[in-house]
Amino acid sequence: MTDGPRIDGLYSVHLDGDFSRQFVRNTMFNFIGRFWSFVILLVLTPYILARLTVAEFGVWVLLSVFVGSFALLDLGLGLSFVKFVSEYRSSGDFERVNRVLFFGLVFYLALGGLVVAGGLLLEPLLFGIFRIDAAPGAYALVLVAFAVGNVATLLLSILRGLQRMDQSNIVEMAMTVPSVAGTVLVLENGMGIAGLALNALVVAALTTVFAWWRLRRVESRVALRPVFDRALVRKLFGYGLKLQVGRFGALICFQADKLIISRFLGVALVSFYEVSARLTLFMRALPLVMISALVPAVSELEARGDRPQVLKTYFLAARYTVVVTVGLVAFVMLEARALLLLWLGPGFEQSVVLVQVLAIGYGVNAISESATQTGSGIGRPDIDMRGAILLTILNPLLSIALILELGTPAGAALGTSIALVSSASYVVWTFHSVYVGRSVFALLRDVHLRPWLAAASGVGLVFLFHAVLPVIPAADSSRLAAGIRIGVDCGLFGSTYLLALVALRHITALDWQNLRRLALFGYRVLRQPFPELSGGEGVGMTSWPQNRPGNG
Repeated sequence: MTDGPRIDGLYSVHLDGDFSRQFVRNTMFNFIGRFWSFVILLVLTPYILARLTVAEFGVWVLLSVFVGSFALLDLGLGLSFVKFVSEYRSSGDFERVNRVLFFGLVFYLALGGLVVAGGLLLEPLLFGIFRIDAAPGAYALVLVAFAVGNVATLLLSILRGLQRMDQSNIVEMAMTVPSVAGTVLVLENGMGIAGLALNALVVAALTTVFAWWRLRRVESRVALRPVFDRALVRKLFGYGLKLQVGRFGALICFQADKLIISRFLGVALVSFYEVSARLTLFMRALPLVMISALVPAVSELEARGDRPQVLKTYFLAARYTVVVTVGLVAFVMLEARALLLLWLGPGFEQSVVLVQVLAIGYGVNAISESATQTGSGIGRPDIDMRGAILLTILNPLLSIALILELGTPAGAALGTSIALVSSASYVVWTFHSVYVGRSVFALLRDVHLRPWLAAASGVGLVFLFHAVLPVIPAADSSRLAAGIRIGVDCGLFGSTYLLALVALRHITALDWQNLRRLALFGYRVLRQPFPELSGGEGVGMTSWPQNRPGNG
């Protein structure tokens, strides 16, 4: 078996050496943490829906959107912390790490006070525009929870910048325990939305305390010292403001549709759109977790001036992200009805088309994130910024126009997907033009084409199987039947997809070798997740499986 398609060897990347070990370790812990969080979200969603009305759930979603909008007031600083802490950690400059921490704490405390005061003043206006009838007490609690949670987010960003994704994910996973327990407690006692808001505040406070304790435990050189560095602040804002445009585009893309639906179609229909978005976001999360350690990793490589390794890291991330994303998009579109029935039960049939349409846009967006995050890591957030500007313009215009034309939430989903595909195409094209220096058509041919052909083969075989055994399509009459159908189709589609990738020589001997190393490394990490507890120095103490004769 050959090494398959490549451009000057860039697509044939060995997972080997200290950098790969650190990158894979961080990615592994990010995967565990994000997977756990999404499982909790998927489990809690039907429970919450069963104890709130559809309108109440829609109001709770809108309150979350409001808070997410206020988060933009940090001017992109949250995104700067990870990059610059990673650079300073690479050079051992913990004095500047501490200055980042001090400034971030002061800034977020001031921002929290501003958001609480300003948010309460805007309450009548917001509730009037988006037709929200109640929950003023819950809104105030959500604002305070946001202010407290910002401090926790700062501390988690410092941990990520220190390349300790294991610790940041431990904090987030541990906090799901009081979060779930609190959710059940308040809803079983009939506290409704106000109870959920109170629970969010308690969890934010607990997360802040626990994150600080873990940060001090793993890196004693990090401390709060009241030193204000003007030059550092300018660098943080200069980098963050460019990324802020990208955050604004993400807010428009993933949240604004709910506001538009509430305004034009009513708050109850927000619930049907939200469950569709949550399912497709879960689909999008898996490939994004695979590249979640790119920004600090690439930042460190860029600080060393190692451009060849940056390019190899980018192509490695792009190649594997496409394989996973294409398979997920095809399967979710194929099984949308059965997935919704298994997850939520009957009553959400109108969300099927929303899932199928959103899966395309969210999938293409996930594929483009390799370019977005690599660009951010090398100090070129302006690439994502321009793509976000395009997304910000297209998404609301298309969503409003299509909602008015179709009269259903499907208009918002279609507008979002068209805008996402347009923005993602622009970002990848621009990144290849200004940094990679290679044609994006070669990327499409060598990285994208074969997975799409393999997915089409899998979908075609599943349709053929359903035609031969028509009882399978009818198996979505109950949750049990839907689960059986999903299991059968998953086995058929997954095996066909994988075999087609091998037959098309997109999965090569090198990929199997990387997979074997990854599995062995993962096993060793899980056996000894925190090497410092046994006298090691962290990431580097977990040995990477070495080459053996015959393995290439």
